[in-house]
Amino acid sequence: MPDRRSDVDHEEIITSIAQDVHYPIPIVKRIYEDEFARLQSLARVTDYIVLLASRRTRDRLLTARRQQLSATA
Repeated sequence: MPDRRSDVDHEEIITSIAQDVHYPIPIVKRIYEDEFARLQSLARVTDYIVLLASRRTRDRLLTARRQQLSATA
């Protein structure tokens, strides 16, 4: 994933999110990359794209989990 800041380890972020929300890494990676690309294409200031993409990825996965749980209840 292209990023101007070489100090960002996207794989580490993706792995951390996957562990936190208990989702498989490939699913987290796809969502994170989608969010990152969408934010990057819209951003004028790119300093917080990683933070925002991480937060949005977690939110999407947690929302999906809640919807799955409520559908089975």
